[in-house]
Amino acid sequence: MKQLMHRSIHAATVAATAAVCAMLLTACERVVDITVPDGPTRLVVEGRVEAVVGRPSGRQQVILTTTAPYFQQTAAPPARGAQVSIADETGRVVPLAESATAPGHYVTENLVARVGGRYTLRIRWQGDEYEAEDTLLPVAPIDSLYFTKRSFLGFGRPEDEDTLPRVTIDMRDPVGASNYYLWDLYVDGQRVLVSDSVLRHRAVDTDQYFDGLRIRSYQTHPDTPIRPGQMVLLRQQSLSEQQYRFYRTLNDQMIGNGSPFSIPPTSVRGNISNRTRPAVRALGIFMATNVVEGLIRAP
Repeated sequence: MKQLMHRSIHAATVAATAAVCAMLLTACERVVDITVPDGPTRLVVEGRVEAVVGRPSGRQQVILTTTAPYFQQTAAPPARGAQVSIADETGRVVPLAESATAPGHYVTENLVARVGGRYTLRIRWQGDEYEAEDTLLPVAPIDSLYFTKRSFLGFGRPEDEDTLPRVTIDMRDPVGASNYYLWDLYVDGQRVLVSDSVLRHRAVDTDQYFDGLRIRSYQTHPDTPIRPGQMVLLRQQSLSEQQYRFYRTLNDQMIGNGSPFSIPPTSVRGNISNRTRPAVRALGIFMATNVVEGLIRAP
């Protein structure tokens, strides 16, 4: 009788535990519809003036778009019909015309940038006037461009990807000046938009800890494996301090994962000011940069 009672109690306990677990598991799933306010439409600027070492060109481009609803799956709407110009420190003003085939893209073929030049972007769009400035600083040359194995192990990557080579450079940082760098990597003509699939950041650095030193075996994109036969273009670009801080802040926002230790999400403030309504700033940046390029094919 006692054995039967113990079995009954055990069976009841198991059944109750299973019921509670089922309730808890069911309670973990809930469909929530989130309504995110669209907010006011703001201008977004992606503008740059660049001087490529050994390849002078008068072609410069400014891309204007607008903000869009958070859950919109299409490309950002182009900002059409703007008046765009770039002036240098001598007072010369070069207008940019909107492309007939790419709305929101404003282009000129008549502005050959130079190191040391200070450039001012001016935009008139929907009754507001926007302005931004930047100085084109020199960039250190790339002494060597080659491939080496990944400098440290990856996280969650297939083993064969960790054994594939990475783009590697040698360079010497100029002594006695604060230098800031941005690297863009193109593989078979396609830009690698992020250097890691988890830590979504742009490859930037400062010479704060290596001023004037020779840098050896530096992997600008250690999380991008290069396969045999792929053609690689690496662009090493100079940044002003304000542009470096913009990219660092942008990186901090991009790698946030919602944990208690993440930086609170916010819009990243660039250098585009609204001269008409100062409280309504545009998003994005305008930068002037010196560029050195290296091209190599993986063996």
